[in-house]
Amino acid sequence: MRNLRAQLISILAGGIALFAISLIKANEIELPEIGDRSGATISPEQERDIGREFMRQLHNSVTIIDDPEIATYLQSLGYQLVANSDNRGQEFTFFIVQDSTINAFAAPGGYVGVHSELIKNTRTESELAAVMAHEIAHVTQHHLARAFEQGSRLSLPMAAAIVAAILLGMGTQNPDAGFAGMMAAQAGAAQLQINFTRSNEEEADRIGMQTLIRAGFDPFAMPAFFERLEQVSRYYGPEPPEFLSTHPVTRNRIADATGRAEALVTTPQLTARNQLQFYLMRSKLQVLTSDDKKQTVEQFSQALKTGRYLNEESARYGYALALTRAGNQNEARQQILQLLKKDTDNLAYLLVLAQIETAAGYFETAFEIYQKTLALYPNNYTVIINYASALLQGHQPHKARDLLKKQAQPGRGTVRIYHLLAKAEEEMGNRAESHRWLAEYYYYIGQIGMAIKQLQLANKAVGSNFYERSKIEARLRQLQTEATGKKNS
Repeated sequence: MRNLRAQLISILAGGIALFAISLIKANEIELPEIGDRSGATISPEQERDIGREFMRQLHNSVTIIDDPEIATYLQSLGYQLVANSDNRGQEFTFFIVQDSTINAFAAPGGYVGVHSELIKNTRTESELAAVMAHEIAHVTQHHLARAFEQGSRLSLPMAAAIVAAILLGMGTQNPDAGFAGMMAAQAGAAQLQINFTRSNEEEADRIGMQTLIRAGFDPFAMPAFFERLEQVSRYYGPEPPEFLSTHPVTRNRIADATGRAEALVTTPQLTARNQLQFYLMRSKLQVLTSDDKKQTVEQFSQALKTGRYLNEESARYGYALALTRAGNQNEARQQILQLLKKDTDNLAYLLVLAQIETAAGYFETAFEIYQKTLALYPNNYTVIINYASALLQGHQPHKARDLLKKQAQPGRGTVRIYHLLAKAEEEMGNRAESHRWLAEYYYYIGQIGMAIKQLQLANKAVGSNFYERSKIEARLRQLQTEATGKKNS
């Protein structure tokens, strides 16, 4: 029964992983209108609307890792694959969910999520790229839209009701209660959807492999990763890694992937720099997701002493990060300076050095490093975010605000930028502007009620500035209209 439920979830949500659905309660989901009662296939714009709403709800339900350096790396890797896919014009957003299970998923509108644990279990960049290429294929092949088309006899509202029934069950102590409700609503179409799910996975494997090869990655990484997961699953007993529940791996599937790789001639064009960045970000993820700072320091220390690492530079980089997080700035500084002697302009190393000086309270030294780094990497998003954070810690909110405002406007920014701008304006005493940026922050993470409240507070604090009041009121009306539309849908 568990496998059947997972398969139905996969097809109805277009490959959305079980973890995401299980963590969102039914009463928290407000699906946007996805079509009329005729059951016509949803349009690309409707897919994007569903995806945006999904992401806003997801922000309330799971921890999305917003480290700008890791996020930028994953987005860059993702678009390297998209550029070699069969739908290069499709817009994508790639992100990492902090979760101790091995999984990845694709949501409507080009949203692709990867669990932190999956990345930590990959051994090469090609393995990570293989998983992402598979999920990209789910999006470019419009599996969600095709799923709704298959269920068109029941109409799109009925399909949304089935998803809600699943969510309701997953949010209770008795998941089978929601499953029973789903079956009552959709029993007649269950087998059709199961078969369609299997064909989705086969197609995503095939298209994903083609994308992987065109992008210059090792095609054998896909079956290698599948096989290692299949071996690992033997130690999980009746509950295999979540990836295997939503993406079943069989010996036949591994053989098919190997056969495709052997049949397609390719010369992978991986560079040492690309691989190094993968290993660096993998190490950083290990540090950021660890709950035991001392243990993490010891793990990297032992890896360096014994030579048990995938890449020495990334192991030393991880060691420096772990030491910084544990409060040992002096030793961390020595480790990162050792790396900078060999690679003086490496962005990741310079950022860690600046982070060490900030943590040690040497703000002017940190600012000099950030300025040098910005000169090397103009308008780099990660440098700007880290520099602005350091400026705020060093009590220079004016400089932080000016730096951040070049990167964002309401509705066009990131959650980190909005939050830092709100903090900068607050420290400067600009209450109206602080509330306005907090509104964008709350809207971005799916809390539209809180966003409206912040705009109302901004409106009260703005004073007699007609231009600023007009901007605030216009945005307030926009969000109120959207909130009313959701209640009535």
